[in-house]
Amino acid sequence: MLPHLLYFISDGTGRTGCNGSGHEDGATDSVLHKILNDNYDKTIVPNRDGALVSIEVALQTFSDISESSASFTADILLSQIWHDERLRFEQYSSCIENLTLNYLVVDRIWQPMVCFVNSKKSDLHSSPTPNTFLLIYPNGTVWINHRLRVEGPCYMDLRRFPMDSQECELILESYAYNAAKVRLKWRDWDPVFSYDSRTRLPDFVLSELKWDKKSFFYAAGKWDQLSVSFFLTRQYGFYILQIYTPTYISVVMSWLPFWIDRNSQPARFTLAVSSLMALTFQYGSVAKSLPRVGYIKAIDIWMFAMCFFILFSLIHLTMVGYIDRVTTTREKRNEKSPNSPLKPSETATQVHHDVSNNQLSNGDVEGATSERNQHKVCAKICRNNVSWYQNNSNSNDNSDNGLCEDDVRLRNVDCKSALISAYPDSLVKQKRIRKISRRKPSWPRRSVKKKNFPIAFGIFNALYWGYYAILERRLFDDPMRTG
Repeated sequence: MLPHLLYFISDGTGRTGCNGSGHEDGATDSVLHKILNDNYDKTIVPNRDGALVSIEVALQTFSDISESSASFTADILLSQIWHDERLRFEQYSSCIENLTLNYLVVDRIWQPMVCFVNSKKSDLHSSPTPNTFLLIYPNGTVWINHRLRVEGPCYMDLRRFPMDSQECELILESYAYNAAKVRLKWRDWDPVFSYDSRTRLPDFVLSELKWDKKSFFYAAGKWDQLSVSFFLTRQYGFYILQIYTPTYISVVMSWLPFWIDRNSQPARFTLAVSSLMALTFQYGSVAKSLPRVGYIKAIDIWMFAMCFFILFSLIHLTMVGYIDRVTTTREKRNEKSPNSPLKPSETATQVHHDVSNNQLSNGDVEGATSERNQHKVCAKICRNNVSWYQNNSNSNDNSDNGLCEDDVRLRNVDCKSALISAYPDSLVKQKRIRKISRRKPSWPRRSVKKKNFPIAFGIFNALYWGYYAILERRLFDDPMRTG
């Protein structure tokens, strides 16, 4: 195409009778004057039954897709083909195969006024001159082509962002003529296609092209509409590196305090809180780049889940710190209590002493397999040594019941642990220690809980990626494209 020329006549077959370019130019002038004479009225539709216009859309490049404005920008070649019997010139010249003309002649002939009715903006490329191509065949067939930059709408559905696919659509119709005057149809072969281009969008790839025809009723009648849909799949490698990977790091960092010394509470809390704050700021930067929508996106679910994992680890650290502080305070208070003259180490010695003096029978020990029986045995130890308690007490009360009950309640754990130590072959096994010592939480018990965080995190990852990256794409992509 040579759009900068007024017109250029080509005879591809080299027919005889066309002697030199001068003769061709003269024949062209003659043909143009004959077909575009004063009798030609460009405001009248070529045929009484209306014009049938074939449409072709060729996509050159996608230059931009915006989530915030729900639009795309693309360079498109729009071709319109129809038959105008008034432009037939085969009877005037046999050596001219077709008339190839430029934009200056376009305004002199009738046009179907086809446009993109749903476009936000359409511009005709004008470098170096308006990019319009006109070709007229001897039988009166007209082919007009425009190179346009079109900004059209996209039906943004960000529920699966950033593993989403988007549909962008352009709708063509005749702006000036209804279906009674201008009927539109897609070209019979490859009406919509895309040129191979080295230009690529950074985060989308064109996955499919679909076209359709339908009718639309206005107050002035029925209009033919041709629609072309561009399906684009987001490439989420960027988001894996910039969003998901940092959140993985933040969550793993929130687990590190589990392996820090429990006495270093400030360091543990600082690390967990820092991970939570970093994740919060990161999510804020992601939210700024997306439109405000009224539904939850896949990235929202991910970020909320990561915040909850870090928050739960922080709550776990808080509970551990509280239990340690309460336990330490209770131990110190018990050591200073006047009703606890025996130290924990003396409890085991007292158990051995009572057994050696036959004050405890083997039946007492063998029967100490339940919580209730163990309490009775420890109470018996206390009563056997009530005189020792009374001598070391400032109380004038000679009753042994209250003293023994208080002492057994305060040192019940030490007494039962001493029973197990003194009688390893009895039915009281080491597995009973955790049930017996529930009043005194120990740090090794909590090591089991910290394993649950990676397990729960792994389960969430399997569900999240399995649903959004695999299952939902199979379930929802096909219905969207066939609807």
